[in-house]
Amino acid sequence: QRNIVKKIFMKNLLIYKNLYYKLFFIFYFCVGLFIYKDYNITPDEPLHRVNGFISLKYILDLFSININHSDFVESIPSIKNDWRNTYGVIFDLPVAILEVLFKIENIRDVYLIRHLLNFLIFFISTIFFFRLINLHFKSKLMSIFGVLILILSPRIFSHSFYNSRDLVFLSLIIISIYYNVKLLNYQHLKYLILAAVFSAFATNCRIIAIYIPFLTILFYYFKDFKEKSNFSLIKFSIYYLSIYFFIIFLFWPFLWPNPLNNFVYALVESSNYPAWWDFKTLFLGKYLNPEFIPWYYFFLWFFLTTPIFFSILIIFGLFLFLRNLLRSFLRINNNTKDLLWKNRIEMNEVYFFLFFFIPLFFVVTLNSTLYNGWRHLFFLYPLLILFGIKYFNYVYNYLNKKIFSLFLIFLFIQFTLNILFIIQSHPVQNIYFNYIAKHFISNMLPYDYWGSGNKVTIDKLLKLDNSKKIKLSVSSYTSLNKMKKLYNANDKDRLVIFGTANKQLADYIFTNYYYERNPLIAKKYSIPDNFYSYIELKINGIKINEIYKKK
Repeated sequence: QRNIVKKIFMKNLLIYKNLYYKLFFIFYFCVGLFIYKDYNITPDEPLHRVNGFISLKYILDLFSININHSDFVESIPSIKNDWRNTYGVIFDLPVAILEVLFKIENIRDVYLIRHLLNFLIFFISTIFFFRLINLHFKSKLMSIFGVLILILSPRIFSHSFYNSRDLVFLSLIIISIYYNVKLLNYQHLKYLILAAVFSAFATNCRIIAIYIPFLTILFYYFKDFKEKSNFSLIKFSIYYLSIYFFIIFLFWPFLWPNPLNNFVYALVESSNYPAWWDFKTLFLGKYLNPEFIPWYYFFLWFFLTTPIFFSILIIFGLFLFLRNLLRSFLRINNNTKDLLWKNRIEMNEVYFFLFFFIPLFFVVTLNSTLYNGWRHLFFLYPLLILFGIKYFNYVYNYLNKKIFSLFLIFLFIQFTLNILFIIQSHPVQNIYFNYIAKHFISNMLPYDYWGSGNKVTIDKLLKLDNSKKIKLSVSSYTSLNKMKKLYNANDKDRLVIFGTANKQLADYIFTNYYYERNPLIAKKYSIPDNFYSYIELKINGIKINEIYKKK
């Protein structure tokens, strides 16, 4: 009877434990639905919207399909000549199709739907991230910690609502890693198909993901060398690559006229995007061409904008992995079949490391173009988190419980601080700098380079000034016209926005200090003497933007 009672108790406990995790994801989902409307339109979003319609227009013309969707589609450039034609469309094209099918012509609704879908894709990826961590560590507790580290990193949290390139890519990378690891561990045909499909989706989003199938095939070769596999290496490679390239071709209209040449062209173009305009990025107080940034650009940005305790876990986790990898390397000899791993867990970790290391190596060595911050490399973050969780799991299993309790306290404090920052800075979490960074980033790095806080400050102005017309000039490299699309008709009419050259015609001048300190254009963005500071947005002591009023 005691055994029966114990079994019933353990079964119910397991049900409740699983319920807690489900409630966590339900809560996070509800939070996203509640706040996705609060985010501003970023400069890249209209470009990506047009990118989707370029491919859609090509499809419609190819199959002689006529649609009635205002004049917007008619104004779309040809896929042959547009500079965006090498951009993947795995997100942009389906959204463009939805926009046409449901006849969404209100521009505010267009961008709100993009923000909602952006969040939904990221939300789904967090479930896969939970499953990936649990697959590797066999611990739901560690899995939930890993997901919390990901979503409570303020910059990731913010970008998950509007960055339809870098965050969608991060999301697809997570799902791709999950199925590729499942494939290497269990070798089922369904995992081969899903791994190839999601690797293709990731490559469609950003072509840098082309290394994924070859990395997986390499690991399958060594696995086949050590143990009997369900597929021969040749059969495995043919199946995987056939599905992979077919899916890329199917969902990327740019490739249809000339698959091989256009794919190679997109690959070469993406290795180092040129600066299409006279663009400079502020880095350590100097304005640099994005094509010629120093090798440590990513590393500095990462450690300044990642919560400190998360970085500590990642550093120790990487050190622990590299130490074990070196030991494995030293034990290799001709009399053993052991390679760099002796079990599935070690194999997965080598796979995670190379998944992270290969693109970073090529970005650094090829001096790839990176614009403001490390958003182009956000997709590496989940892999780094895996190593952070590895160290946390090591402390839990092998070190003194008091040490683990101390780690747990630090992690709880970091989570609390991050939650407070996310709430207080909403919806401008993307300007997050950690405690160390705040002491020396003034005039050294850009803050709100995408203008995420513009709408917050303009909202304040609309409340303070009841005039029928609010004449507003812009004195920085930011656009308020995109932001106007999120307002209702009445507020749109009230806001009359002038260019930089017409400051004296305005009653107010807005600046987010972007490029203000560039001596080449400082005069252009200077504030006239007959204006005084009226509204300013400060977050964590950092002045994000400001509105000046005419005296």
